[in-house]
Amino acid sequence: MTKDIDELPRYLITAGNTREMIDEVRDWGNIFTGETGFEIASEIAESGVGHAELLSSNGRHHAKVVMLKKEGVPISARAFRSHADLRQKLESCMRSHVYAGVFMTAAVSDYRPTGAYAVTSREPVADQPGVERWTVRNVHAAKVKSNHREIAFLGEQTEKLVDLFRTAWNHQGLLVKFKLEVDISPEQLIEIGRASRLTSGADYLVANTLEMVSSDNAGAYLIGDGEPEWVPRDGLAERMAELARLWHGRPRL
Repeated sequence: MTKDIDELPRYLITAGNTREMIDEVRDWGNIFTGETGFEIASEIAESGVGHAELLSSNGRHHAKVVMLKKEGVPISARAFRSHADLRQKLESCMRSHVYAGVFMTAAVSDYRPTGAYAVTSREPVADQPGVERWTVRNVHAAKVKSNHREIAFLGEQTEKLVDLFRTAWNHQGLLVKFKLEVDISPEQLIEIGRASRLTSGADYLVANTLEMVSSDNAGAYLIGDGEPEWVPRDGLAERMAELARLWHGRPRL
């Protein structure tokens, strides 16, 4: 690299999933490993676009970052586990540095557990299809017992971290949001993605479905102000680095 690392524009990339504790030995989370975020961070750093700061819950990414740093690649990494942990680290980053761009790829839990309940009875409510009346007993413990025939975990909605960049943290640079949906058409996905992008104040939103993740023609829609752009999975990291390169120095209106 020809520039000192401190002279390079900074990019913050999140990757992986959050894990939320049910009790002291169990948690819930999701299946995503964060490879997309790691690939974006690596591409930004290795292509000379800027210094990539990766927040990842995947331990394999941290080992790879160590090797890249030894080769002089301007990349660094920090770990997170839960929603609260990620929020704290994001706030610390945003208070400490000015970022040219943020890529929020992490699969953040929409709910956090707030209690464990043994279900003692369930009965349908008359004239209300799909509605049931449950009787439950609080069984929360350091380790919830395994002798309950049915058990339910109560979750409360978590804060949307991507919405904080433009509000609480006053981020003025590029903001790219990622969104996954299930069982909807491409047209519905694009419509939902457009609304979601505006809600968060993101410049771009990368939208796909589970089918798009696993199909032979894997990829995602890149949604901005103009027409959606289909980006193949194997070209996504390069396209994100290109966005960062084009956006750097552009004033935010």
